[in-house]
Amino acid sequence: MIDISSAKVAKVIVHRVGNKLRDEGFHLSQAECHRSSTLDELLIRDFLAPVVRKGQEYSLTHESDVSLNTINHYADNVFKTSNAFKESSDAIAKHLYSCSGHQNIGGGEFLVILFDGIRSEDQSLQALGLYKVEGKDDYLDVGEEKGEIQVIERVGISLSKVQKGAVIISNGLKVFAIDNLGQKTKYWIENFLKVAPSQTPQKSAQIAGALLKAISNRVETPSNALEFTHQVEELLTETDALSLSDIRKISNNYLNNEEVDELLNGTRLKYGVSLDDSIPIESKRLAKFAKEIVTKARIAEGVSLLVSNPDAKIHSIDVKPVKNGYRAVVDIQMKEAK
Repeated sequence: MIDISSAKVAKVIVHRVGNKLRDEGFHLSQAECHRSSTLDELLIRDFLAPVVRKGQEYSLTHESDVSLNTINHYADNVFKTSNAFKESSDAIAKHLYSCSGHQNIGGGEFLVILFDGIRSEDQSLQALGLYKVEGKDDYLDVGEEKGEIQVIERVGISLSKVQKGAVIISNGLKVFAIDNLGQKTKYWIENFLKVAPSQTPQKSAQIAGALLKAISNRVETPSNALEFTHQVEELLTETDALSLSDIRKISNNYLNNEEVDELLNGTRLKYGVSLDDSIPIESKRLAKFAKEIVTKARIAEGVSLLVSNPDAKIHSIDVKPVKNGYRAVVDIQMKEAK
């Protein structure tokens, strides 16, 4: 658990990094930014907090040795030697430029921020924040000119949404990252940071939830899919934790092992985490990701019944084809009032 309630800004520098394919080059600042208490508060609230609280958790990787990961190397330099901040930020900016060879990558400002006072399990840690701004927003300012108050149009960095951000924590170099422009190119995560998703309890539950959904969609008939859902509900209610092995046992009543393996491999590939069959997954966490299959019943391909009332539960469903479609008989039970 990362606690940023006591976080402080220690150092800030801003470079400009262009698109390498278009030979836009880069410009390295010669000195750190002048700061104020207001600026520090904004950087913590609008840059550090969103990435740590909403970003995915990753681990730095390398083909042979993680110490050779570029971000790992220079972040470690900063954490070990305070005077290395400027030099390391220059190297990281150059590394970002070398990774910016796709035509869809926009040039922009690159902020490097060193944070102090990060807490984790009674440890006081540092964090290195890396932020790329590839687009700016219009905003209005008000100024006075020759005694007249004027509305002035300006362009600046939006504080409402981090475009590309990463926070590297100093103990073990855990990484939280956000890429809200990832639909254009995945260079920020895959090439620049070079990270892989961490196997966290939240990620394990997300993978298991996606697998349950895939299995439910593959079960042949709506009535069997509903039966599968009921078994999942029962298991989540009766146990504090379950594993992929438990999900396999239920699934084998409806799909063969090869089909389950195919769906599981697809899920692992999608999330980039190889989840072991025996790892326990908290039922409460999994219930959140399994909510969709519990509240939605399949009628036919592309046709589903959604139950939004928490007191209602689909008890049974019988679907038969008719001349122009399907006829469904659905038995919905309501919880008894206390």
